[in-house]
Amino acid sequence: MTHGTTIEIHRSTRDRIRLALLKRISEGTYLPGERLKELALANEFEVSQAPVREAFRELEALGVLVSEHYRGTRVREISTRETKDVYQLRGYLEEIAAQLIPLSKLQEEMGSIEAQQMIMRTAARSGDLDRFARANVQFHRSIVGLASNQILPKIWDSLEIGMRSRLNLQKNEDRLLSLAEIHQPIVDTLKLGDLKRTGVLLREHAFSFLDNLP
Repeated sequence: MTHGTTIEIHRSTRDRIRLALLKRISEGTYLPGERLKELALANEFEVSQAPVREAFRELEALGVLVSEHYRGTRVREISTRETKDVYQLRGYLEEIAAQLIPLSKLQEEMGSIEAQQMIMRTAARSGDLDRFARANVQFHRSIVGLASNQILPKIWDSLEIGMRSRLNLQKNEDRLLSLAEIHQPIVDTLKLGDLKRTGVLLREHAFSFLDNLP
């Protein structure tokens, strides 16, 4: 077995564990505040503790887990109220951001935005949740980043959209293709330069998730 093959197997093992943990967290199998034990998970997945540890680190970076001295690694507590508030604020922020995009700047970046939507479609068809999640966040982040107000992207980033979207997508894994297509009207209005309508669609898109929260 070559060194490259060994690395690839290790990476796929880590990814498999990370996706399994995300699924359990999103479905409530692991509750907020619950401690996850490296050794127990390594035994369950029949691997060494190294890929489990790496999966923990990636989920910490995403904001799903938190590690503390003497308390170990735990599922981060994210209340339903907090999530609802975030999606509501996100909707309004993206609506404002769209209306503050200079048309000249939009034309330069339109190809990149369309490319992210195409990646979402491709990932949805192949069931690649990770790739879909990254493209989804980049799609929205690109639009917000075009706004002439430089504070807006910083506020948007502070909402931890990547982590929240990832957990939400985990619950809607069977709807990836329809979620990809939801972005088409946003792309269409951007191409027309109808930024007011784009803003409304972005707000409605964020608000649509509020109905699915407990």
